[in-house]
Amino acid sequence: MPRAVQVSEVPGVEEALGTRDPIECARRIRGILGGGADRKDVAGTAALASARHFRPTMPPPHALLALSAALDLSGRIDPPELPLVQACAVAAAEWHRERLPTPAHAVAGDELHLGRSFQEAVRGPDPMEVDAIFSGLLREGEERRLAGDTLFEACAQDTAGEGHKLTFAVGSWRLARSLGWLRGPVLLRPAVRLAASAPQELGEFSTILREVGRSRLDLELAGRNVAPIDAVARNGWQIALNAGPDRVVTELIAGLKRGRSPSGYADLVAATAAERLAGDARALEPVLSALAVRFVVDFTRTSARVLAVLQAARAVARLPPADLPEPARISNPDAGRDDLGDAIGQGDVRESTRLARGLADVLDPEILLHQLRRIAITGDAHEDAGHRLLYTAWASEFAPVAPGPVLASLAAVLARGPRGEAVFSTF
Repeated sequence: MPRAVQVSEVPGVEEALGTRDPIECARRIRGILGGGADRKDVAGTAALASARHFRPTMPPPHALLALSAALDLSGRIDPPELPLVQACAVAAAEWHRERLPTPAHAVAGDELHLGRSFQEAVRGPDPMEVDAIFSGLLREGEERRLAGDTLFEACAQDTAGEGHKLTFAVGSWRLARSLGWLRGPVLLRPAVRLAASAPQELGEFSTILREVGRSRLDLELAGRNVAPIDAVARNGWQIALNAGPDRVVTELIAGLKRGRSPSGYADLVAATAAERLAGDARALEPVLSALAVRFVVDFTRTSARVLAVLQAARAVARLPPADLPEPARISNPDAGRDDLGDAIGQGDVRESTRLARGLADVLDPEILLHQLRRIAITGDAHEDAGHRLLYTAWASEFAPVAPGPVLASLAAVLARGPRGEAVFSTF
């Protein structure tokens, strides 16, 4: 039986979001936190309010993803409450007065049958039925792997909005996990409704399925691969990138048939996406989607982990190659970091990229990340719908795997970002 979990919402938080004024909201949330309210409780209250007032549009409101990122960043930054205040400002800027309609009941039944029914309802699409079915897959206060498998599989197939649906589903799942799955069904409702909403773009997925069938790739077997991505695989990937999306899928399928791991390819795809983001702002959504795929590959053991990697690889292959400057020669890392801060502050993307690439060669990634995280959270998050917060949080996790591309792309994102610091001025 589902566990009964009592959730006490922090007074004043929803009212702060409902002002629809990011700066006024920031002041109020700052006051609530200053009065002794727990950060996690405030985040949970803001998340529940944002979920209840969610609009399933494309692109979707980003408050829930910003709140997830804020919880990831708060333990790595000073003051720790600043990311949360920024995320609440995002929620206020996006606030929708009407509530999201909810189904009258949850559909009960065998979990495997519910999972299949969910997939069918998503493609219907029947958002209310999808919601009712998914509610039957969740239990209050618990993370249910089958529910995640089902949701991620549906979203990974749909490339609408450059992979927004998968990014949103993964960010929402991470948020529910960070909050201990208190009111998990409410927090996941927006992701579920978005999955079943128009537009739906399944053409790319159908193309990949045809190639998988033609190549006779055993998805279940490939999902268990453990061989690393070696120099030969990297060289093949680079050649395939120059030939286009179809060749990339063929190359990865061949590598998977040789035993190379989906997780290794997921890292390679995400690193390439980050490199291209350093050179082109339009790569931001594909990068976030590629990082969401890394989460899915680690989370699920279904065939979705392989298909999602192939889907991400195809998307990244469509991005223009990056024209990056050579890494700066860094003789004094402290001076180099000062120069990087100046370049970002001046909005000089190319110089920021050059310095970040050079610093990545001589510093532990965490040292540079500390500086970049600080810059990210001082800028007004509502001005770019929380994208800097989200990319900073996810890039922080990926940086140890691919420090050069990740740090360069993060520096470029910050240099391109808006310059406002009105929320920060409330501290």
